Amino acid sequence: MGGALIVLETVFNVVALVLAPVAIVQSLGTVSLVIAVLLTALSARQSPSPDTSATSPGPVTRRLLLAVTLVVASVTVFVVAASQHMEASPASDRAAAVLAGGLIALSAVGALVARSRLGHTPRVLAAGVLFGGVASGTHVVGVLLLAGDGLPPAAWAVGTGLAPASAVGVWLVQTAYARGSAASVLAGLTVVDPITAVLIGGMVLGEFGTVPPGALALLALSGAGALWGVTLLAESRPGTRPTPTSPVMSAPADNMEGARGEGVPAHP
Repeated sequence: MGGALIVLETVFNVVALVLAPVAIVQSLGTVSLVIAVLLTALSARQSPSPDTSATSPGPVTRRLLLAVTLVVASVTVFVVAASQHMEASPASDRAAAVLAGGLIALSAVGALVARSRLGHTPRVLAAGVLFGGVASGTHVVGVLLLAGDGLPPAAWAVGTGLAPASAVGVWLVQTAYARGSAASVLAGLTVVDPITAVLIGGMVLGEFGTVPPGALALLALSGAGALWGVTLLAESRPGTRPTPTSPVMSAPADNMEGARGEGVPAHP
C-alpha cells in the first residue's frame, strides 16, 4: 500500500507541477512532515510498547501543536502570497539549458556523495537538492508539452537529465536511511527540496520576476517560519527519543580505569 501511495503521489505531483509554478507546488510538500508527525503521535498513543522497561513515546505536546500550527500557517501564507504574483510560463531556451546542465552536474556530485564515506547529513542535503532540481525539470518539460509547441533541444536535454537525477536521489535517500534516523531524513528533505525548487524557480525560471518587494519580504518571512516549524517538528517527533547510555559507557576514557578500580563492572 505504501508503494501504491508513492506512485499515486508521483502522478499528482507531476500534474500539479504542470499546472502551477514549481515554487508553490514544492512548498506544499512541507505539509507531509506535519502529517507524518501527527500519524506517528496517534500511533504511539494507540500502540503502547510491550516492553515495560522502555520509555514509551509521549502524547501530543504543546510544542508539537505549536510546530504543526507554525508550519501550516507559514506554508499557507507563502502559497497565497506567491500565487498572487507568480505564473507558470514556458521556460526560455536559455533557462532550460541552464537547468539541464545543472541536473547533469548535480547527478554527478550526488553519485560521488553516495559512493563516499560522508555521513548522514551530506546525503540528506544532496538528495534534497537533487529532488528540488527534478521537480523543476518536470515542471519545465510539462509546461512546454502543455503549450503544444513541441520541445526544443534544451527541453529534451532537461527530460534526459531527469532519469539519472531521480535515480541518484533515490540512491542517496536509501544510504541516508542506512546512516541515520528516518525522522531526520524526512525533515531534511522537507526543507531542502522546496528551498531548492524556490531558488531555481526564481533565479533560473524567472517565476519571481513580477513580485513586488513587499511580497518578497512576506515570502521570506513565511519561509523562515516554515523552516523554524519543521525544525521543531523534527525535534518533537514522537518515538525518536535516544536510548539512555550507561554511565560507565559515557564516562571519559581517562576515567575508565578509575571506574573499574572502584568495582564498577566493565561493559563489553
